[in-house]
Amino acid sequence: MGGDLMSITIDGTTGIAGVDGSASTPAIQGNDTNTGIAFPAADTVTVATGGTERMRVDSSGNVGIGTSSPQQKLDSVSTASSLTYPLALSNLTNAATDVGAGIDFRLTTGSASRGYIACRWTSNSSSDGTYLSFAPNDGSTGNVERMRITSGGRVFIGKTADDDSDGIVFTQSGQGYFVRDSGVPLAINRLTNDGELVVFYQATTQEGSISVSGTTVSYNGGHLSRWAQTTNPKDETLVKGTVLSNLDEMNVYVDADGNPIDNEQLNKVKVSDVEGDVNVAGVFVNWSYDEAHSVDEINMAMTGDMIIRIAQGVTVQRGDLLMSAGDGTAKPQEDDIVRSKTVAKVTSTHVTCTYEDGSYCVPCVLMAC
Repeated sequence: MGGDLMSITIDGTTGIAGVDGSASTPAIQGNDTNTGIAFPAADTVTVATGGTERMRVDSSGNVGIGTSSPQQKLDSVSTASSLTYPLALSNLTNAATDVGAGIDFRLTTGSASRGYIACRWTSNSSSDGTYLSFAPNDGSTGNVERMRITSGGRVFIGKTADDDSDGIVFTQSGQGYFVRDSGVPLAINRLTNDGELVVFYQATTQEGSISVSGTTVSYNGGHLSRWAQTTNPKDETLVKGTVLSNLDEMNVYVDADGNPIDNEQLNKVKVSDVEGDVNVAGVFVNWSYDEAHSVDEINMAMTGDMIIRIAQGVTVQRGDLLMSAGDGTAKPQEDDIVRSKTVAKVTSTHVTCTYEDGSYCVPCVLMAC
C-alpha cells in the first residue's frame, strides 16, 4: 500500500476481525445505522501502541485507561512516581476573561439537571479565586450551590463568603464559624452513655472538658472569669494568683472612632490592700490586650479551680478557708465559717510556683463571688 495512511470504511454491521484474525471475535463493530462505532459487550477490546496495551473495554462495559482490570464505568489509573494525573479535563474558554469551569460533572434526568460538581475560576484578585463547588438538586431546589472549597483552604457550607449570613465556615488554620439567624447554632449530642462532650487542650495536653452525667452537665478544670481594668497603667509586676479588690469605677471602652461604648457591669479593680477585704473581686490570671477597644485588661478568675498566692512564711493546710492578707496574698481565716471576706478554700498544699519575693501558689477553689 502506497503511503503511510490507511482508510477503512465500515458499513452496516461489518466488523473488523480481532487481533487473532477471527471474524467471530470482532474488536470494533459498526452499528446497524452506520452512524458510529460500537464495542461488543460480549468481548474484551483493547487498544495498544507499540505492543503495549493502553486502553481496555471489558465485557462488563467498564473502560480502563492504564489498567487492564477496570472496576468502574471509567477507571483511569496512573502509577507514575512523578506528578502525573490519572484524569485531567480542561476548559479554558473563559480563562482570560471571567468565569470558567475546569471540570463540570452534571447528573441529569432526561434534559433536567440534577446538580453538579464543578471546579471554577473567577477573575477577582482573591487567593480564593479558584474553588470547587457542589450543587445537589433533588429536582425542586434548583442548582443552587450548597458547599464551596476554595483554593485558600476555606470550606463554606450554606454560604459563599465570610459574612454574617447563615452558614458554616471552616478555615485552613483550624477555625470554625457557625452563624444562624435564630435558634441554636451548635448542638452536641452524646448517645448511649455518659461522658465528655467537649475536651479542651493546650499544647496537646488536656486541660479541661465539659461532660454529662444523667441530667448534670459539668464544666471540668475551669473557673468563671471576667475582664477588668485598673486605674493605673498596665502593671507588669502582677503575678498569677494575686488577690484583687473591686472598685466603684467602671471599665471604659470606646469604638474605633473614639466614641464611648456602654458598659453596664464590668468595674475596675486593684490589688487588695485591706486585711480581711470583703470587696475581693478574684485573683489575677494574666494581662490581655483588647484589640477591638485598644485597651489592656486583666483576665481575672472569680469562681472555680485556680491557684492563689500565699506570702512567704505563711503556712496553709488543705481545707483552710482563705481571706485577703492585705498585700495581694491570701492567708487562712481564724475560723471555718464561709464569710463575705472568704476568698477561697485550699484544695492541696502542693506548691505550683514560687516567686522572687518568696510568695508561692497553691491550688484552691475560689469563692470570690
